[in-house]
Amino acid sequence: RVRGTDVGRLAALQRELIEGASPLLRSGGVLLYSVCTLTTDETLAIDEWLAAAHPELEALQAPGHPWQTVGRGARLLPQTAGTDGMYVLRVRRP
Repeated sequence: RVRGTDVGRLAALQRELIEGASPLLRSGGVLLYSVCTLTTDETLAIDEWLAAAHPELEALQAPGHPWQTVGRGARLLPQTAGTDGMYVLRVRRP
């Protein structure tokens, strides 16, 4: 079980995973970041960090309804679709 105190550690791990994956993207390659959480640290903060750390990666269009745009990505609320809460962000190397 994940506790609120784990969020910072998990967000740091997610940044490490993105750092490891982003250099592997070829031209036109897409990185999909997806988490089943709604915390700011693991969603919008990751998006903001990624935009600053890798400005060469361009965000792709977020999914439409029932997803809600958040930053350059989108979230799905549990009450909207009867699922877990989720966040997705797609970026591409030009």
